[in-house]
Amino acid sequence: MTPLRVALGVLGVVLVGALGFAGYTWWQYQSVERVDVELAEVAHGAPRNYLVVGSDSRSEIDPDDPGADAFLGDDAPGGQRSDSIAILRVAPEEERIDVLSIPRDLWVTLPDGSESRINAAYAESTQTLIDTIQENLDIPIHHFAEVDFVGFKGLIDSLGGVPMYFDSPVRDQNSGLSVPEAGCVVLDGDQGLAFARSRHLSWKDADGWHTDPTGDLGRMTRQQLLMRASVAKANTMGLDDIPRLKGLVDSVLDSATVDTGLGFGDILGLGQRFSGLDPQRLQTHSLVVEGDRTSGGASILRLDRDASFLTLAFFKGEAPPAEVTTTTTPAPEPDDLNVSVFNGGAGDGEARRVSYVLTDGGFGIGYVETAPEDQDRTSVSYGPGAGMMGELVAAWLGPDPELLEDDSLDPGQVVVVLGADFEHVGEPEEDPLADGSAGDAASGTADGSGTATTGSSQPGTTTTTTTVPGWTPGVPPEGVECV
Repeated sequence: MTPLRVALGVLGVVLVGALGFAGYTWWQYQSVERVDVELAEVAHGAPRNYLVVGSDSRSEIDPDDPGADAFLGDDAPGGQRSDSIAILRVAPEEERIDVLSIPRDLWVTLPDGSESRINAAYAESTQTLIDTIQENLDIPIHHFAEVDFVGFKGLIDSLGGVPMYFDSPVRDQNSGLSVPEAGCVVLDGDQGLAFARSRHLSWKDADGWHTDPTGDLGRMTRQQLLMRASVAKANTMGLDDIPRLKGLVDSVLDSATVDTGLGFGDILGLGQRFSGLDPQRLQTHSLVVEGDRTSGGASILRLDRDASFLTLAFFKGEAPPAEVTTTTTPAPEPDDLNVSVFNGGAGDGEARRVSYVLTDGGFGIGYVETAPEDQDRTSVSYGPGAGMMGELVAAWLGPDPELLEDDSLDPGQVVVVLGADFEHVGEPEEDPLADGSAGDAASGTADGSGTATTGSSQPGTTTTTTTVPGWTPGVPPEGVECV
């Protein structure tokens, strides 16, 4: 989520609520800076794609602002670049908003035939960026909007800050992010912006500080989380709170640039359509990319067009949207699973014994082997989005298996590696998925605030990554609600 994407997403939720306030908004909207660009035509009532850009222009930043050092330091680049890029898809007849994040290191062909990162297209001109996206991704762009750092910072402050739970201290000396203690934190404008811009985030655990190596991809994951949190906070604002709504609109429109064809009626319609939007109906999408290097050694991302086909087709209007559901995923049954058991340091014959017990419990059994390496702690690995399956198996094992998500596993596959700490196997006294909380904790919550550990399920390996690229804040403990 780009700073602009947050701004427009939240703005579309709370921009209008009463005719009297709409009158003020119309007056303010006339002062918005405009840019004249060529855009794709769209039929009345058809879905529209809004290209939204968060600009890292520093021209409007007050050097006396407490958070200015992160943006105006000696190493801060001058001029204007696209700090983040996204496409916001709005369909009038669908109660949802879809957002496609575009990594700024994506390698593309520019209109003049040269190749470069997509960030370079915006540095040349707004029209170049629009043309580059349409030619490389074949996605029509119907409207354009941009907001700079000042507008995003003001938006968060106008919301009264955005509450978020952090399960560990985090920092980013480049963006200025600083959360010194774990727990509920209300991100103000400075820290909200620093969180959205963080590409060099570090978090602290008992072993010290660790750096997130995922760069821009990890940042996009966190931006999507912040966008949902911002929409949720906006929904708590009463539409009769005129001073706060006025500040919200001012903060965005004072720092925004839109195309000449985006009228006040368009914004008004968005606000009326999506006022009170359930954050779960804000759907985020990402392109599938692969890391690579140019002949000169620069790090870039190349689009995997085949793997991104359905996403691109959806934003082109050639594929139906995936169904949005906010209901709880049905809990899996033991016979839905195929469990392989490896002995990685437990007693002799323990893998076979565990397989017998799990078979009696109704689980399907795959491989039963000795792991190539021993490990101290028992682990349970499961496929993408199958956290409840991992929890179901882990509940049969003691004392406390480590849960790992592994994208190489197919749905229904679970891999158990019995470590030196393994003590017992047996049917749990209580259903581990009775309230659905186990699945949420393992797979990530519906509002995007969860995080799950992932890694290789190959026995003996210890490398881990995250479910989605990058580090994200954790899930609040039971009974804790950040407001």
